[in-house]
Amino acid sequence: MTRYVVMAGDRWVTAVYGPGKGIAVTRVKEDASSWPNYERAVVAARAAADCTSSPVAIHSIEEPSY
Repeated sequence: MTRYVVMAGDRWVTAVYGPGKGIAVTRVKEDASSWPNYERAVVAARAAADCTSSPVAIHSIEEPSY
């Protein structure tokens, strides 16, 4: 199943707390949160861009269906 992760600079986004409320990040890709569709990943990426001065990117990943 394809899901999406957000990278801000050299770190991966683990949580988005809401517009203007902050994000959490990690250096380990496996610890990153993933979003079920591209549209939700874009919302997370916009929040990451608002909270950092780093370039933000969305990556697709394959996760098993549980």
